[in-house]
Amino acid sequence: VHLDYLDAGANIIITASYQATIQGFEAKGFSTEEAEALLRRSVEIACEAREIYYDRCMKDSWDFTGSGRISSRPVLVAASVGSYGAYLADGSEYSGDYGDAVSLETLKEFHRRRVLILANSGADLIAFETIPNKLEAKVFSKYVIINQRKMLLKKFV
Repeated sequence: VHLDYLDAGANIIITASYQATIQGFEAKGFSTEEAEALLRRSVEIACEAREIYYDRCMKDSWDFTGSGRISSRPVLVAASVGSYGAYLADGSEYSGDYGDAVSLETLKEFHRRRVLILANSGADLIAFETIPNKLEAKVFSKYVIINQRKMLLKKFV
């Protein structure tokens, strides 16, 4: 599917991890390590599709830089992160109504490991999708701010 989107002109391809969560995989009998590997694999598959696309383009075009990358068409891989409601699969991913028992801390703990794994798996960016809950948006905004600082530190240190 990623290659179809690239062939159609997409500059960003998104991983198939929107509804993939460690908790969801564990509920289906996977170990934590297997769940984490599946999240990583979602990024690897998209990155592999980008490389296949670049390889095909280089065979058909002289328009590439010395590094071997196509100069006129960058392709980014976005790691998809869905809401807590996407994990619940009860329609609350659209309403944001997770009930009174779900706190800011609940959402931080739920998303922390998944976001960390996806952020360190080779994706160019994280796509936080369908986030209708203000508390959840607050959690994700903190991840973005923290990771921006880390990225700036890595860039300039």
